[in-house]
Amino acid sequence: MALITTSKSLGWYGAHSNQDCTPFKLHEQFGTYSASGSFQVGKSGLSESQASLISVWTMLPSGTAWPWNLSQEKRYRNHSIAALQTLVKQHDELKCGQAYWITWTGNGDLNIPGFVPTAVGVDMGRISD
Repeated sequence: MALITTSKSLGWYGAHSNQDCTPFKLHEQFGTYSASGSFQVGKSGLSESQASLISVWTMLPSGTAWPWNLSQEKRYRNHSIAALQTLVKQHDELKCGQAYWITWTGNGDLNIPGFVPTAVGVDMGRISD
């Protein structure tokens, strides 16, 4: 379990252990939107206004920065253009061994199991083969 206790956190997802690392589906954890546009609460139990305070950025293999947030979910999850739906669905999870920049401006800590935040002079774990 990793608790994000700051408004900005840089780190990676998945630490080397005896257990297999599985992707962390952001939309399932923090919420998404139905085809009719209504907010669907995720496993975290955060309300729409709370979940809207989360933003997760990563770099795609092309070098492009890609965000996940509720605004993107609402705009593209059920878009009429299938290519846009596919794009958001390809990048709506934390993938093992990938770096992420997470912002959280809500109250309290944000729980993202398997996320390993970085800190100067602190060894929280590392990825290895």
